[in-house]
Amino acid sequence: MEVLVSEVVGRGTVLAGRYRVLSPVVSDLAGASAWQATDQILDRPVRVRILEHGAVAPALDAARRAALVTDARLVRVLDVGTHEGYGYVVSEQLVGQSLARLVAQGPLTADQARAVVGEAASALEIARRRGVHHLALRPSVLHVSPDGRVLLGGLALDAALLGDSGGDARSTTRADAVGLVRLLYAALTGLWPADPRAPQTPGGETLPPAPIVNGSPVAPADLVPGVPNDLDTLCVVTLGPNDDGPHSPGELVRELEPWGEIRASVAETATLGAPMTAQFPPTGAAAPGGGIPVPADHDDQDTAPVTVQRQSVRTAFAQQDPPGANRPGTPPPATPSRATGLGPVPSDTETPPTGLPLITPPAYAQAAPPPPVVRRPVAQATAPPAPPEETLGTFGFSDVIGADTTPPTTRRFDPTALILILVVVAVVIGVIFAFRALFSSLDPGDSSADPDPSPSASAPAVVAEPSAEPTAAETPVAPAGGPPVIASTTSIDPSDADGEHQEDVAKAYDGDPSTYWYTQTYKRDDFAGFKDAVGYAITLTQKTTVSTVTLRTNSTGGNVEVRATDASNPTGGPVLASGPFGPETVLTLDPATETQSLVLWITQLPPAPDGGFRVEVTEIALS
Repeated sequence: MEVLVSEVVGRGTVLAGRYRVLSPVVSDLAGASAWQATDQILDRPVRVRILEHGAVAPALDAARRAALVTDARLVRVLDVGTHEGYGYVVSEQLVGQSLARLVAQGPLTADQARAVVGEAASALEIARRRGVHHLALRPSVLHVSPDGRVLLGGLALDAALLGDSGGDARSTTRADAVGLVRLLYAALTGLWPADPRAPQTPGGETLPPAPIVNGSPVAPADLVPGVPNDLDTLCVVTLGPNDDGPHSPGELVRELEPWGEIRASVAETATLGAPMTAQFPPTGAAAPGGGIPVPADHDDQDTAPVTVQRQSVRTAFAQQDPPGANRPGTPPPATPSRATGLGPVPSDTETPPTGLPLITPPAYAQAAPPPPVVRRPVAQATAPPAPPEETLGTFGFSDVIGADTTPPTTRRFDPTALILILVVVAVVIGVIFAFRALFSSLDPGDSSADPDPSPSASAPAVVAEPSAEPTAAETPVAPAGGPPVIASTTSIDPSDADGEHQEDVAKAYDGDPSTYWYTQTYKRDDFAGFKDAVGYAITLTQKTTVSTVTLRTNSTGGNVEVRATDASNPTGGPVLASGPFGPETVLTLDPATETQSLVLWITQLPPAPDGGFRVEVTEIALS
């Protein structure tokens, strides 16, 4: 990765009149530079991506679609636009350390790898339901903040910059699921299992490549001791040659759950360049005669070849391991404290993985021949290691990677049993009350079973006196030849099925000018490029001829169209009338139309007093 400096944007450049560019940051995508910037209006740090060449238009469109997905784990897109012919995307600032830096000292512990990737999968499942996919997952876009939150950047945008148009729904969801499993593999091993079919996707630049056997990455449990069986099998079957494993982020969530909290305070402790020793077969330059020294194996190991069986995750995991198998389940058993080492150390009686000689990945320096037991050394401290302190709420980098700390003896409270007991008790109580209500009419002492009830207990007369005024539950019906009467309304947002301020739509025709329905506030009158328009659909009590629509608003300017259609097709039919908003806007339909539904299609927003753009409709009248 390198720092790309834009020829158009530099220090001090102000984008959209509010984002001041400060300094360049590392970007791993060609054709795009990244900058630290500040939002001068809200006085907050932001990140700016300048799109200089390549698929600029598709990338801007992808960024707009990503902005519509809201989740705390997805880096939010704040603004999209152009500056002197170049595109820019403003997003929240990325905080914390990337997965690439987290595993630089050594793999994460299994429970932390499960939690980090599980949170990322949950976020991408929310995006998938909105039709947005990442398609360019790699260690540099997955971050963990100092307070233990997962942040995932580059949603949809990075794939567009790489020229990946996606494909059908099945292939895109499968691509994200496989990309998440690659991140899980990297978290467990510190190695990157690159996709040979997509060499253009970055990722291998930040981590050493995973060893390949028969066209597939070596199983994580053959590289790192203590990898749980379910996670190892998940990586093997998903990254294998067959179309096995999860086919969507949601399926991956179900494979990984449940997981615990992320105990990561890595912003102050993560460093790069710590050596790591792994176990895998020599490939490429590390093969015999390849020029990379292979240390002698001091342990007695079998020489039988490794056989990886390709099948589905659940069927593979359902099979029982043979006696003495070295793949514990989650959580792994507690290991004794040790002075050095980042991962679990096999006991003297433990059998190492078969058929795999020991080599050192080329990306890491080897200071001395390895000891008989494979360890991943870290920098030695001058003072002897102290036992872990049991302090509440303070976490270090050793909580994330497999450092030499004794696992806590306390376990998280599992409320499942308590919830099941409460549900059973509630069901029993409900059944008792149901039986009492069912058989109460057969009780001789129950007055309700009296065939001749007294007049005082009799039901009110069926025929009621006519009321002079309709009740509140009655729907108003327009008299023959009278003006149109509004029966119901709804707001329309092409990008969100929930509409805009749906809870206030009735305030636009409640007869009270002090209340109003209003749109969301945008930074530009064209909805900041996020959508083309919003609408307000009106349904009448019956089919009626409508000649004028009168709008009383708190706004001036913008543009609104009247169409004889409904919320399911808001742009259907011709425009019967249009014009700007004002204190009282009278829109005359040409021609007068007999209809039972109308749509007010707002194509341009008027300015608001607070500096944004929105419309506030206090009353709507039809004639």
